[in-house]
Amino acid sequence: MSLEQTHWLVDPDVAYLNHGGFGALPVPVAEAAAALRLEIEANPTDLFMRQWQERVDGVRAAVAALVRSDEDDLVFVANATTGTATVLTMFPLQPGDHIVTTDHRYPAVASQTVAQAERRGVEITEVAIPLDVTTDQQVVDLVLAAVTPQTRLVVVDHISSLTGFVFPVAALTRAVHDAGLAILVDAAHAPGQVDVDLRAIDADFWVGNLHKWVCSPRAAATLRVAPQWQDRIRPLVPSHDYANGFQPAFDWTGTIDAVPLLTIPAALTFWDALGWDGVRRQQHALATDGAATVAAALGTRVAIEDRFTAAMRLVELPVQLDDAQRRDLISTMTRKHKVTAHATEHQGTSYVRMCGQLYNRPSDYERLASALAAELGTEG
Repeated sequence: MSLEQTHWLVDPDVAYLNHGGFGALPVPVAEAAAALRLEIEANPTDLFMRQWQERVDGVRAAVAALVRSDEDDLVFVANATTGTATVLTMFPLQPGDHIVTTDHRYPAVASQTVAQAERRGVEITEVAIPLDVTTDQQVVDLVLAAVTPQTRLVVVDHISSLTGFVFPVAALTRAVHDAGLAILVDAAHAPGQVDVDLRAIDADFWVGNLHKWVCSPRAAATLRVAPQWQDRIRPLVPSHDYANGFQPAFDWTGTIDAVPLLTIPAALTFWDALGWDGVRRQQHALATDGAATVAAALGTRVAIEDRFTAAMRLVELPVQLDDAQRRDLISTMTRKHKVTAHATEHQGTSYVRMCGQLYNRPSDYERLASALAAELGTEG
């Protein structure tokens, strides 16, 4: 099967340019998931009572190979939001302690840090990272400039959901560790979209979704916890093996839909057969060329230097929109034009975020450009 011959469940009549939002299923992965559901339902007790640990360990081994992690450091959580909430809840913080994050952070993570401020008296600094930075060191310097003697934790994205900006997480981790601090990386979009080497990054905490760019069914995520923190980090829901150590506590937190987690190896097999390097080059090219098409049609610009991007790109909109207007634009484009993309805002400027996935074609981005021009009143 070539990159051009993959088949997906996305509606072929829709220019679907928001893969990063919730992922999407290739047909072979959907078929594997359906077969797995039948297998589970044939004897749920056998799956959960006898097979569960072996099956989970098998998935863990496959994911560890993908992200180049020691298996002992990985557990599974429902999604990246659950993973970041778990770390922020369990991390040792006292009143007056300080967390540094950035303005690229996911809204849920913003809510989680605000909750820490309200419940535990923690102070938060949100660092502004411009979209026009040109070097890794600029990002590192901006983050480290916000560190104070009270700082205990730095929270950054691997790939920002809001902007698609790929953070230099290895360089940030080294700098944060040199400062004697811990770092949490929200990597919701990283697994699959970029090549990940967790041994090289060596963040204290890193959590990535497996239902977005790996394309397992929704929802599943993996949480990497460095060995020095494994005695402290536990799931938000205590269950049978909560007292039995790091991985046992996470491996069973109650009955779940096992299909998303157990389908991950099938999703990885799908991508392995295509070849990750070729897939990522094509995804990046689709998003980048498509963004150029949209920017040219709107008379605006593609944001973010190419080296800080992967398969998600931002194009500046010709008008400033508030939250309600952005939601209305997204809805109208889908209903009226059958084009699905994401409108966002960063540092006072409105953007459209588009993704590149194997089911996309150049015509999808042309449709996006036409829809935006029609709805924003910029048609020539």
